[in-house]
Amino acid sequence: MENNKLYFPGLDGLRFFAAFAVIVTHIELVKSFQNLPSFWVPDSGSELTFKNLLQKIAFEGGSLGVYFFFVLSGFLITYLLLAEKAKTGTVAVKKFYLRRVLRIWPLYYLIVILGFFIIPFFTLGGLHFHDKELDANYGINLFLYLIIFPNIAHSIFNPVPLISQTWSIGVEEQFYLIWPVLAKKAKNIFKMLIVVFCVMVGLKVLILLVIKMGYGNEIVLAVKKFLAMSKIECMTIGGMGAYLLFTYPEKFKKAAYHPFVLPFCLIGIPTLMFYTPDRVQDGIHLVYSVIFLGIIVNVSGNPKSIIKLENKVFRFLGQISYSMYMYHFMLIPLVFYFFKKIGMPPSNEILPEILIYISVTLLTILISWLSYTYFEGWFLKLKSRFTIIKSGH
Repeated sequence: MENNKLYFPGLDGLRFFAAFAVIVTHIELVKSFQNLPSFWVPDSGSELTFKNLLQKIAFEGGSLGVYFFFVLSGFLITYLLLAEKAKTGTVAVKKFYLRRVLRIWPLYYLIVILGFFIIPFFTLGGLHFHDKELDANYGINLFLYLIIFPNIAHSIFNPVPLISQTWSIGVEEQFYLIWPVLAKKAKNIFKMLIVVFCVMVGLKVLILLVIKMGYGNEIVLAVKKFLAMSKIECMTIGGMGAYLLFTYPEKFKKAAYHPFVLPFCLIGIPTLMFYTPDRVQDGIHLVYSVIFLGIIVNVSGNPKSIIKLENKVFRFLGQISYSMYMYHFMLIPLVFYFFKKIGMPPSNEILPEILIYISVTLLTILISWLSYTYFEGWFLKLKSRFTIIKSGH
C-alpha cells in the first residue's frame, strides 16, 4: 500500500510498453496500407533472423499488447474487487459501474465522434479516411459503437478507419458489465473465474467444430470472429492470478518469484512468435496470458526482479497509456504526411524510421497528456467520489 492506496510498482511501465507495442504495429500497418516499405508482414517465416524478428514484432506486437492489457486489467480489477469484498463484505456494483463509466466512456465517445463525424470528411495529402462500406452500413455501425459493441461491428463490417482499436474497449466493457455482479454473488471467486474461462473456451471450440463440419456460412464466420476477438479468458487468467496473490500471498509469491520464472517468461515470448505450430494458433493467447501474468506479478512485487520499471517517467506514461492507445492511430497519418512534405517519406531506412517512430510517440504522448489533464481529468475527479478501495493506478 502506498499513501493508503493499493498500488503495484512497475505496472504503469508495463502499461506503457503494451501501448507502445500497439503503436509499433499500427505504424507499420499504416505504411502497408499506403503501399510504403513496411515490416508488417503476415507470414515472415520461422527462420530466426533479425529481419524476421522485426517483422514478427511489427505484425504480432499489437495483438500481444492488447492481450497484455486484458491480463493486466483482469488482474488489477479483480484484486480491487477482492480487497473491497474483504473490507466491506460485498461489492458495490453501482459504484463500480460509475467508476468505469467516468474512466472509460468520455474518451471512448470522443474517439467515436471523431471516427464517425469528423475523420471521414477530411483529406490529408490525397489520403481519404472514408470507407465505402461505412456509408452502406453507417447507421448500424454507429449504433453498435454507441452501445459499446465495436467488437461486434468489427466482426461484421470493415473496421472504421483510424478508430478500430476501440474493439478491445468493447470486450473489456462487456466483461466488466457482468464481472462485479458475479464477484459479488460468488462464494468462491476463483471457481467463478474458472467457470467463465471454461464457458468462453468452450464456445470457441464449439464454433470451430461447427465450421469444421461444413457449416461455415457468413453468420457462423461472423460469430467466430466475434468470439475470437472476445479474449475474456485473458482477463480471467489475470483474475486468477489476483485471487491467488490475494488469498494465498506467501505460497503464490514463493512459486511466482522463483528465479527461473521471469527469465522463462521473457524468453517464451519470442520463442512462441517463431515456433508456435499452426494447429494451436487459436489458443496461443492462453499461453501468452500465463506468461504475461508471470511478468506482471514479478515486476510489480518481486524485490529481486531483473526488470525495474518504477520511476516518475513510467508512472506518467502509464497514467496516459489509455489515452495513447485511443489517440495514436489517427496521429500516425499526420506524422507520415509531415515527413512526406519535407521530403522524407516513411521507408525501412534507419534514420527516417527512427525519426518517424520518435515523432509518432512524442506527438501521441503530448496529445494524450493534454487529454488526460484537461478533458479526462475532470471525470477522474468525479470518479474519486465512488471509490471504495483507492488505487494508485
